[in-house]
Amino acid sequence: MAKVQDGLSDTQAFALIFETTGTRNLLGLGSWSLRHARYRESTLDPVMTMLSIGVEKLMKMSLGLINVAERGAWPSHAQFKKVWRHDLSLMNAELLVALRGRLHLATHRSVVEPLLLGVESDPGWQPIVDALRRYGVSGRFYHLDQLAEQPQTGEQPEALWDEAERALIDHDAGTKASWNAASEAGGVQWDSFLHDLEARMALSVENFWTLLSVAGVHGMLGGRGNAWGADVAPDMVDGRQIRPH
Repeated sequence: MAKVQDGLSDTQAFALIFETTGTRNLLGLGSWSLRHARYRESTLDPVMTMLSIGVEKLMKMSLGLINVAERGAWPSHAQFKKVWRHDLSLMNAELLVALRGRLHLATHRSVVEPLLLGVESDPGWQPIVDALRRYGVSGRFYHLDQLAEQPQTGEQPEALWDEAERALIDHDAGTKASWNAASEAGGVQWDSFLHDLEARMALSVENFWTLLSVAGVHGMLGGRGNAWGADVAPDMVDGRQIRPH
């Protein structure tokens, strides 16, 4: 990233680079795994692990860059630990409001605004966020806590993931049409639908990721956000992460 005079130290600037690389790889591999897993039952935990961490890092860096742009400093440790914590639902809401409020800063609003509207209107995105939040906060230890005879009061993360899938079936026209056809046909068409449904879930994640990348490139996340947006972009993940069969 180019040298930017915005209140961040060189140490912070290098930390942002490392954090960006890790986030990009978590989201890339998590999305790839979701799209290509043969059996959801054997891959949902790894997928939710990668995506819950990747989405959290992406949100926190985006909020951090907005704070730098508006206040000249990275948010305090207390802000991360006591306010945002692992609450993806809270951070998602804050980010979408902040992005809509900063649209006037975009170098090309006509490029960013449709992406923002797409995320805001995506029936699957908020339920996915809620499922990843549940997993990241404590749901990843749901069965361990049962073993310790201290069961959690919230739903299993898998149930919330199912709710996100159901939201797409109920409210996304293309997904609903595919579900109706596959329900009648069964067999191979049903298996194909399940694969397509997971790919549609991955698309919701990728659309949010793309939104924040493009918002950065187009000046909505401050001066440092321009290079960050290009660096965190989905197309910066290449096939070298995945061994060919």
